Amino acid sequence: MQDYALKYDPVPIIFKQGNNYHILRALNFLEKKYTGKLNDILTKIRAAQNDDGGWPWLGRWGFDEKIPSSITDTAYIIPTLIDTGTDTFPEELERALNFLLETQREDGGWSESPQLGKTMSASWAWFSVDHSVTWITGLVITALTKAGHPPDTPNIRKARGFLKGLQNREGGWNSHTGSEEPESTDMWAMEDVISALLATGEKKSSKTIKKAEDAILIHRDRWKEPVENPLGVFFMLGYDKEHQYVDECIHYLLENQKEDGGWGYYNSWRSSPDQTVHWLEILLKLGVRTR
Repeated sequence: MQDYALKYDPVPIIFKQGNNYHILRALNFLEKKYTGKLNDILTKIRAAQNDDGGWPWLGRWGFDEKIPSSITDTAYIIPTLIDTGTDTFPEELERALNFLLETQREDGGWSESPQLGKTMSASWAWFSVDHSVTWITGLVITALTKAGHPPDTPNIRKARGFLKGLQNREGGWNSHTGSEEPESTDMWAMEDVISALLATGEKKSSKTIKKAEDAILIHRDRWKEPVENPLGVFFMLGYDKEHQYVDECIHYLLENQKEDGGWGYYNSWRSSPDQTVHWLEILLKLGVRTR
C-alpha cells in the first residue's frame, strides 16, 4: 500500500456537526488530547435515553420535544458505550438491550421503529418501518453480541437465520424485505450484515461469506461512492493492506474527501458526520496518516 495521507482534517466536522454518538465514537479512537470531552458526552447520552430504553431518532438529544426511540440509533450507541471502557452505565445498557429484544419482528429481523414512520422520507429506500431491514438487523446483532449475548440465544439465532435466508443469488443483500427488487444488492447493507454474521460465528471462509465477496466484486463500479465502498468489509475479512482491492478503496476515499474534511454518503452529497467518523476510524486503523 502506498504511504497515503488525508488531504484535510476530518475531526472538526465530527465535533461541529455530529451528534453525541458520533462524538463519543470519535473519542474512542482519537488521541488523548480530545478526551476532556468524554464526561460531558457521557452525561448527555445518559440524560437522553427514553423511558422505553431506546435513544432518540437521529441523535436528536437535547430538544424540548420528545423524540421517539430509534432502533438504529440504539443499536449504534450500545457498542460505542461499551468501547469507552466504562462500567458506569449497566442499568442504561440493560434497558437499551431489552428495548432491542422487544422490537424484534416475527421473521427474526428488525425494522426502524413504526413510531418514526412520519419522520422518514419516502425516498429513504434504505430504511423501512414496515419491513425488516437487513443492515439494521445486522447492527442489532452486533450490539447484542458486543454486550455479551451468546450467538446461540433464540433471538440471535433467529436473526442470523433471517439474514442468511435473504442472501440473494449473486451473494448480496437487499436493504429490506418487501422490496420491489428483492434480488438486487444494496452495497450499503453489506458491511453491517457481514459484521453481524462474523459476530455470530460465521467463518470467513464459509460459502456465505465467499458469495458475499463475489457480489462485492460484481458491483465494483460502485466502490467510488463512500456509502457503497467495501473497505470496511475487506478490513473485517483480514485483507492485507497491500491488497489491490484495499488500495483501490482507500484511493477512492482520499480522492473524494471534501474540503471540509468529511465524506458524504454519495460524493455529490454534503459531508455527513456518520460517514466521516466511520471512514476516519477505518483509515486510521489501516495506517493512513492525518495532516
